[in-house]
Amino acid sequence: MKNLILFNFIVLFVSASYGQRNVEENFKISGDQQISFNFKFAGDIKFIQWDKQEVKINARVLVDNGEGNDAYSLKSEASSGEISIYSDFGDYFEQKNNTVINNCNRKTEISYVVYVPTNCKLKVKSITGNVLSDSFSGKLETDLIAGNVELKKYDGELMLKTISGNLDVTLDKAEIDAKTLTGTIYSDLDITSLHNNNEKSVASRVKGTVNNGGKRTKLETISGNIYMRKG
Repeated sequence: MKNLILFNFIVLFVSASYGQRNVEENFKISGDQQISFNFKFAGDIKFIQWDKQEVKINARVLVDNGEGNDAYSLKSEASSGEISIYSDFGDYFEQKNNTVINNCNRKTEISYVVYVPTNCKLKVKSITGNVLSDSFSGKLETDLIAGNVELKKYDGELMLKTISGNLDVTLDKAEIDAKTLTGTIYSDLDITSLHNNNEKSVASRVKGTVNNGGKRTKLETISGNIYMRKG
């Protein structure tokens, strides 16, 4: 009986892992190019910075329960000022009439670990992706639909925008402009020029400075919450 249970566990584990495809790509960066990513359908997109003038992407891909994995690829376009890297599925979803995305029984999930140069200019666009980083320096801009952003430490300029996701940022020195339409802003920061003048605030719009100001930090969401934490 124990052997049978163990066998069933192994079969289930192999079946669950079988549908995933691992993709790794490297892209050279020239000079001060802005790096733009467009990962349309994604889960977590984790950014790690390193001292190399190149981008490395590790993607774990599951498209249409594994049936559409081979349709996935990474493509790039480059100019003197920018390199754009994006996910591509060919005409797979068109052939399926987009039922893969809308059918809860057909799973599409792509997670990324992305290595980018320190002090880079970075722009990220996604419908479903969450942008994560333990430590980021440079300029970061996001344009998300349903994704969240979580930055545990950063040094630079932030322009974070999502429609229905949450923004969670740990701050040290910053010039803040944060707003949400139907969500709430939570903060334990000491912010000057705060609209309601509360040290520990709950609000829907916050403009001010932290520790006498710093780089611009613009945070915007429509229906999500914003969390600004002490570093």
